[in-house]
Amino acid sequence: VKVESRKTDQAHLSLALHGLSSTDPDSYVLDLLSAILGEGMSSRLFQAVREEQGLAYDVHSYTNHFHDCGSVVIYAGVDPKNAQRAVSSILEEVLRLTRDSVPSTELDKAKSLVKGRMLLRLEDTRSVALWGGAQEMLLGRVLSVDEVLERIDSVTSEDLLRVAAKLFVWERMNLAVVGPYRTERGFVALFP
Repeated sequence: VKVESRKTDQAHLSLALHGLSSTDPDSYVLDLLSAILGEGMSSRLFQAVREEQGLAYDVHSYTNHFHDCGSVVIYAGVDPKNAQRAVSSILEEVLRLTRDSVPSTELDKAKSLVKGRMLLRLEDTRSVALWGGAQEMLLGRVLSVDEVLERIDSVTSEDLLRVAAKLFVWERMNLAVVGPYRTERGFVALFP
């Protein structure tokens, strides 16, 4: 846990975990976990932290896949007085993915989101060039759109549980906070 003390009206929280490289076959599983967790207005974090509890102005997650490593990042912008409750709620949603199987309807919705977003991006020539160039550099070959869609469609609820249990563990969590706090103590106490 690292706190950067600044006089701000909004606290900025970033919870980051080690992710997977672009060459890891489970990278598509992790992308779907991120979609379920914090991508879009129907994601678990948006619904629980923002809509139900009113703890965040903005809350979302994303993944990064590099050649030899990756990351999962969850960001939240919150009222400073709600920061610890927001972190606690975020942690609960992250750890719930390690315990409870994702219902097939929720998984199907995440697959549609990830596939739809990818297909929309490929309507732009710059995105097509980035698609091909990044894959050539990172994978040594360019996967076809159909290959990627097939990999996304093949992800199961069991895959989600397996990858979440492997990556979403206390020892690998890193929290950075920027806001009007003098000490890290209140945030450190949220972790066992």
